[in-house]
Amino acid sequence: MDIDFGVEVTRPIKPEGEVYATETPAGQVVTAVHVGRYARLGQTHEAIQAWCAANGCTIAGQSWEVYGDWTDDETKLETAVYYLLR
Repeated sequence: MDIDFGVEVTRPIKPEGEVYATETPAGQVVTAVHVGRYARLGQTHEAIQAWCAANGCTIAGQSWEVYGDWTDDETKLETAVYYLLR
């Protein structure tokens, strides 16, 4: 499985070593916001996949997560989960 980790930037960056520019894919997505501990993030992925199956949506094979601002209160952590659709 290929995994990219990234940060949003406001200008182009020059590749250096294992650091390179990439973009999230364009197109229709299904998304959900996970609120709470990262350890339960898998449940949000499962819920999205189940929703897609129940609603006739085909996942294109790419997904990504956008992490909200850090807080020490795990019950307030927010992570947006996106799945690209075909």
